[in-house]
Amino acid sequence: MNESDMQLKEEAPKARTPKMSTEKALPQSSSEQLVKIIKGYAVASNGGETQINYKDVASAANLNPTVVSRNNSFLLESQILTSPKYGYYVPSEGAVRFARESAWDEMGAKAHLRKIVLGCWYGQVLVQNFTLNPNLKREDLKRTLAIKCGATEGDASALDYLIDFVIYTGLVEASENGGLSKGNFDELSDSVSESKQVSPPQTKITEVSLASPSNPAKDAGTSLVIHFHIKSFEDLTPERATQLKDWMRLLQTEIRSSEIHVEEN
Repeated sequence: MNESDMQLKEEAPKARTPKMSTEKALPQSSSEQLVKIIKGYAVASNGGETQINYKDVASAANLNPTVVSRNNSFLLESQILTSPKYGYYVPSEGAVRFARESAWDEMGAKAHLRKIVLGCWYGQVLVQNFTLNPNLKREDLKRTLAIKCGATEGDASALDYLIDFVIYTGLVEASENGGLSKGNFDELSDSVSESKQVSPPQTKITEVSLASPSNPAKDAGTSLVIHFHIKSFEDLTPERATQLKDWMRLLQTEIRSSEIHVEEN
């Protein structure tokens, strides 16, 4: 091997190390473009009535199709979009409401986005961190989000896009010196209030039969059949479910020959 061949071998580019993918999808565009994409989905789908692909949205939002497609995973992760079948998407009800109302009252319309964000992973990170500390440095929040989603240094720009997006929604406020503070968390309070207002499951005793005991000293002749009709199992909160389970266990302990059936209307 001559000297020139050896030099070419030394200058040959090294194979690039593949980048680790994050556990959670992150935005790949600025908050401004994300908002355009969300509104584009609402328009192109006729208010969520039609399943559409990213090319339809790109045309409606006047964006490059690649810009739309590379943000779909993040919008799905955020529950802003749903995907009924591969390659096709539908905006959520909250996303459609945001798009419709933003033309008249953008600040008020952001409440729909805040409610969506509070239900996803990075919204929960915001609640946990700003509950403990009402003021954070941008780098501190960025580090926390990175750890939560398994991001690497190569995802630094995507994490900045994510922070800018939550600032746009109003959940986080940014000061001139780069500090971050707790924004509007009213939608979180509304969600808690709604869960507390859910009425307990309605119970209905459909059959009770009392047989005459053969032995007056024993209550073995008593039998009880109860049917529970629950309007929707989604309304059965963990607290209510625990109360119902404890009550049924107590009933079966007191009356050995009892039958309990739970049905959803």
